[in-house]
Amino acid sequence: MDIRIQSESLEGANALQTSRAQETPPAGQSERQSGLKALGGGQDSVQISSLSAQISAINQQQDVQESNRVAALAALYAQGNYRVDANNLSRALVSHALGGSDEGAPA
Repeated sequence: MDIRIQSESLEGANALQTSRAQETPPAGQSERQSGLKALGGGQDSVQISSLSAQISAINQQQDVQESNRVAALAALYAQGNYRVDANNLSRALVSHALGGSDEGAPA
């Protein structure tokens, strides 16, 4: 099933229209032509705002930073050099449990 959104009239019952392409095209038409005709032209387009692109880039940066941090901690642990500061850990756990931010707290 194909869904077409009409942006010029997003109010009322005609906001979303669905149509199904014909299973077999009429004689003399290709399957693509009949499907496009059934969908009213078949010109699909998507526009993504620059804000969503910025959000995506920031999320990717954070993912890379977190991966690097985990790799660094794993290396320290593998070498036997990873030491936990119990005071910082307990503060971070309590802060997180109370809904506070534990961002920037050393691990």
